[in-house]
Amino acid sequence: MSGAVRASDDEAGAGDRRGSGRRDRARIDGRDHPSSGGLVPERYPLTSRPPEVLEPGPIELHRHCSADCAQLVDAVNESLGELRRWMPWAQTAATEASIGDFLERSRRAWDEGLEFGYSIRPAAPSGTGDAIIGSCGLHFRSDPGVAEIGYWVRTDRTGAGIATAAARTLTSAALELAEVAHVEIHCDAANRASRAVPAKLGYRLDRVEMRPPTPRTPEETDELMIWVFPA
Repeated sequence: MSGAVRASDDEAGAGDRRGSGRRDRARIDGRDHPSSGGLVPERYPLTSRPPEVLEPGPIELHRHCSADCAQLVDAVNESLGELRRWMPWAQTAATEASIGDFLERSRRAWDEGLEFGYSIRPAAPSGTGDAIIGSCGLHFRSDPGVAEIGYWVRTDRTGAGIATAAARTLTSAALELAEVAHVEIHCDAANRASRAVPAKLGYRLDRVEMRPPTPRTPEETDELMIWVFPA
């Protein structure tokens, strides 16, 4: 598995959120950079919250905070060559201003129960417990009761099961929330690394939705895979 593994996400970047056809409503273009504008989607805020720190091993997930800024800028820019293949927001380099804006939006979204974003770090015993090696999150932008997981992993840390571990942890955390009935992962049909993650975790491929044939990245296709758990 080479390159920066990603699936739908808003972690200093975001996931595939073009209109799915399931509802006739405004949907934000979710893979745009968090500092960019866009339509405001219909959202379903939660009253419950997941833990701010999840420590499943061999990784730890920590709620995003302003102190993450410099490391996220570095992680995104080190992975830019791979991220830009799938993410419109990654067509230009990250800056302290753009990531700082994203982190502030992430803080507000958590407080409002709209999204729960985490940095991915190695478990502390590795001796590098403070190093950010990716980002992931839970998003509530589909139907009520549906949590969507997104993730990306720094290029030099792919191939070690980090995306799978993060998605597994978030799947369990999401299903602990009273308002969540099932979890989805969305990814481009051509993104083999990303779509391998839900398959490993026992997600079921529910459908493939056709998107407008207007690719915004070099390798984006018009086919969006929707994976669902429990299967």
